[in-house]
Amino acid sequence: MRQETLRRFISFGLLVLLVIIFSVTTDSFLNWGNINTLLRECSVTGILAIGVTMAIITGGNDLSCGHLMGTVCMLFSFLYYYTGMSLLMILALTLLLALMGGLLNGFSVAVLQIPDFIATLSSQFIFAGLTYIFAIRNEYGSITQAQINNPTITALGGQIGKNGPYFVTIAFFVMAAIAQFFLKKTKRGTYIYAMGANRKSAEYSGVSFVKTKITAFVISGFCAFVAAMFTLGRLHTAEVATGQTLALQAISATVIGGAAFTGGRGDMVGTTIGVLFMQVLRNGMRKYGFTTQVVAVVSGIVIVLVLVFDAYYNEFMQKRIKRAAAAAREKKAVSANG
Repeated sequence: MRQETLRRFISFGLLVLLVIIFSVTTDSFLNWGNINTLLRECSVTGILAIGVTMAIITGGNDLSCGHLMGTVCMLFSFLYYYTGMSLLMILALTLLLALMGGLLNGFSVAVLQIPDFIATLSSQFIFAGLTYIFAIRNEYGSITQAQINNPTITALGGQIGKNGPYFVTIAFFVMAAIAQFFLKKTKRGTYIYAMGANRKSAEYSGVSFVKTKITAFVISGFCAFVAAMFTLGRLHTAEVATGQTLALQAISATVIGGAAFTGGRGDMVGTTIGVLFMQVLRNGMRKYGFTTQVVAVVSGIVIVLVLVFDAYYNEFMQKRIKRAAAAAREKKAVSANG
């Protein structure tokens, strides 16, 4: 069994274990109402995690996706409140901002050669500043909120029928499936894996570092736009703090799903499992009556444990691969002398 497949099975096994534990120990976990709510709660993070996964597979990261999402939300609110633009024009401008945000990250990393961590941390502050610039203010200059009542946007926060799945949940799984196809079945997806696995070998093979990095970050920017629209559809307004904690949640879910910070490993199946794992954990602990602070602490501990496990797992698998290669060479030598 391949290393990546085995790692995915481990993550899936942990998810199933959590579901069993919370189903047995609580009365309200395993019912459609709670499951449907759970899926809605994790879907925005999941959409962001799709873009983050692309960046991580290339051997990088994206710390700014949550702040970019918040900036897109605020720009939409600003244009909706202060201008008479059509919805189509507002969507076009907010999408342009999201794609430009991804392009900024890609340009900083690929062209300016700034490490992903520093580049996206810096752009995080840029996006946070833009959010305050676009913020709605009252006559006294204080930041306030404006209701977004456009029926097209508010519909995004709804669901199919009275008890059906939420539109954001459907969007998350559809986007994850498309992204999985892109990674596994297209040339550009292969380049993303190759760049993360071994940059020098990939470049010797003709893979462009600049194009590959920019592709990953622009996809992340697009995911931030989609997440922003569904967030506006649910909240009907934008706040300056919108999305600020979601980047770390998306990164955590991606790593729990089996993506490696060293690059070259991960996919949307694992990311989806990681997103569900984190939300099931948070949802189950709330069923136990834990406070938000306790839930945050436990979630952090779980992430650290997974990272520690991942380090030992990778080391173990590398030793196993080396032993298998050595055994194959020895067998070949014996046959040649035979």
